[in-house]
Amino acid sequence: MLTAHKNIAYIADDSPSHTLDLYLPDTSSGTVPLAIIIHGGAWRTGDKSECETLSRGLVSQSQGTIAVASINYGLSQRTADSIRHPAHLHDAIQAVQFLANANQTYPGKHLIDTSNIYLIGHSAGAHLATLMVLGAAGDKLDCLASIRGVLGAGGIYDIPGLLELYPDYADFVDMAFDPTQYQEASPQHVAKCRHAAAEHIRFLIANSTGDELISSVHSASFATQLIRSGYTNVELVVKDFGTHLGMLDNDAFWRVATAFVRGHR
Repeated sequence: MLTAHKNIAYIADDSPSHTLDLYLPDTSSGTVPLAIIIHGGAWRTGDKSECETLSRGLVSQSQGTIAVASINYGLSQRTADSIRHPAHLHDAIQAVQFLANANQTYPGKHLIDTSNIYLIGHSAGAHLATLMVLGAAGDKLDCLASIRGVLGAGGIYDIPGLLELYPDYADFVDMAFDPTQYQEASPQHVAKCRHAAAEHIRFLIANSTGDELISSVHSASFATQLIRSGYTNVELVVKDFGTHLGMLDNDAFWRVATAFVRGHR
């Protein structure tokens, strides 16, 4: 059993883009780790509600030993005044810091161990989750020491490399990034210089063999770069979790994610 709290504002501006949902186990026996899910959608679509089944699944799979938050963030549109990188990243950082702040008040806060947080990003959300803890972006994350692990699922890590594999993706990439930002906004490029404050973080890079949108080669290349850069706790999991979006509702993926957050190999 769990309790859900919907549309909690992490920035007080009445924007749905700056809200999150919390899924809390019905338990009062101590605090539990918090998994923060960052949805995908190519930085232009998607919503936290798309991760509700995954959120509920993780709480259930863990038998109530994990709490889950699913966050929204600002999205790029095809308009002259639309937001672009790094606005999506800065929103996600503020959501994480809101949840990690020991002095912040929100429903169920007493159940959450704010020093034991995991990020789970899917697709573009995996880009935000990994970029958040690597390099200069990590310096803006006041709670970096509380982030124990990052799980990237079907993620985007190398924008130039992505466009080499999928030239048609330029249509949505250029909505969110200026071409001059491709390198600095790519976790794989940023990871080449190891960020000392992130050395404690565990990385799990997962991709489905059934993913029709992102090749497993893309994920494997990023995991290899993390290892080459000196990050010592990196795991790559490539197996059949279904389609790109189907991965979120896949019981086998839930088990992998739950074990990761609970600290099991």
